[in-house]
Amino acid sequence: MKKRVLVAMLAMLIATTAHAAEPVRLDASSDAAAEASWKRMVASSNASKKQKLLEAMLKINLAGVKTASDVVDHPEMHSLGIARIKERVAGMTADEIIEYGERVGTAQIERTEVVPVLPTPAELQ
Repeated sequence: MKKRVLVAMLAMLIATTAHAAEPVRLDASSDAAAEASWKRMVASSNASKKQKLLEAMLKINLAGVKTASDVVDHPEMHSLGIARIKERVAGMTADEIIEYGERVGTAQIERTEVVPVLPTPAELQ
């Protein structure tokens, strides 16, 4: 009897671990669902992947844009969020969105170091 209980508990542990390891997929069933799954996806990513994921989202949003006037002339481009592109990334994982952004993105994103403008509290003393 103890052996059966132990086997059952072990099976549950394995099933739970396997389920927990599944990557977050973008739920495009509604704007709210897309935003919620996007936030979970970003939160579950390390810093490097998070940056790549955010860049991919921007690249997908800006796919086909050639000039700033393209954005200015199209009001739907004034809000570049996940809801705007949810149909294109529906069901994708973070890695799949990053790969898709590299494939379809035409925007060049330049990374720069942020330089503090205000002095730190230590410099004020």
